[in-house]
Amino acid sequence: MADAHREIQPAHYIAESKRWFPGPSQEGPEHIPSFIRLVSWNIDCMRPEPDLRLDAALSYIQHQVFKCRTNRRRPEPCSILLQGVLATAFDTILNNKWVQNFFVVIPSTTDAWPKLAKYGSVTLLSRSIRITKSTSIHFSCSESQHHAIFVDVKLSGLLDTAQALSSSKSVITLRIANTHLDPLPDGVPIREKQLKLVADALMQDGLFGGIVGGDFNAVSSNDSALVESVGLWDAWSGDDEGGFTWGYQPRCPLTPRRLDKLVYTPRPGFFIDTPKNIAIGKKYGGLTRRRWISDHYALLTKVQCVYFASDASDHDPSDHGHVQQGLREQRNIETCSLDHPLVSHSPPRSKHIIPLHPGTNFRSRRKPWKRLLRMKSSR
Repeated sequence: MADAHREIQPAHYIAESKRWFPGPSQEGPEHIPSFIRLVSWNIDCMRPEPDLRLDAALSYIQHQVFKCRTNRRRPEPCSILLQGVLATAFDTILNNKWVQNFFVVIPSTTDAWPKLAKYGSVTLLSRSIRITKSTSIHFSCSESQHHAIFVDVKLSGLLDTAQALSSSKSVITLRIANTHLDPLPDGVPIREKQLKLVADALMQDGLFGGIVGGDFNAVSSNDSALVESVGLWDAWSGDDEGGFTWGYQPRCPLTPRRLDKLVYTPRPGFFIDTPKNIAIGKKYGGLTRRRWISDHYALLTKVQCVYFASDASDHDPSDHGHVQQGLREQRNIETCSLDHPLVSHSPPRSKHIIPLHPGTNFRSRRKPWKRLLRMKSSR
């Protein structure tokens, strides 16, 4: 069973019974969302008070990232990818009221982690998203008992969910992976093998595409080519220094690095915003005793899939980069405030115009997706 996919159970909470049950939520989403927001954060398994830090991390994500002021406030369609969760702190997630009300937890128990693992990864998926499958891979080459979690979800391939529901062809399957690659500077070959296993899983038949977030432990200069070597694309579009996620909380003698990444399978119609560093400078505790929640920053992005009926046969893959960049600039994700990561401002004029369809040169200063939807409905 080494490196093989293992079925794992999600868990959902039923308030009437005041307990968690195996399996996805029985409610079922009313609508299939057209986007999903992703948060990825290594909570750090090495620091003391893991329960308090994990609780503070969840509180920060609830109140400051998704602006849910109470435990009864439903978040946008989202997935929270946590790494470095100690087994002894796992119940902190299950006991969180906001998580109980609005999320499915994957896996349902730490028994799904590698046998000797003292810490691992946990994926939280909002109940507004339908799960079709959840699996994991235990890396046989890992000296740290690391693994990857995969969740298949359904998204609308159109921006307008009402139109998406009328067409089964526009409902796509997206695979979301959560992983923590092995550390150490000489571990590049091991990390490459682990990431290749994840990439292969994201490229399986029947999927529209896949995205993986987590701690890539990119501590060596040789790690820079790792993502593309396995056929994936890095969602980060700037220089590495601008995206450093580790080395500042606290300052340490080691060089700061972009250890944490969000990478995806390149294909037309699969759009991901440039990840934003969040949880910068966030601490927990009283006024006289403040400690960092984690030594890592967290990452925030938005994923959207646009379904083109002919995109499997007549697109030019080289156009995807221009489409991707155009969408990023149109949303102007770079101008979002770190304190208000979900608030954007008026976008500047883009030098990359998003084409109506991959491979076309249609130009418009209007919102291109509205014209796309009008043309689809008139066919």
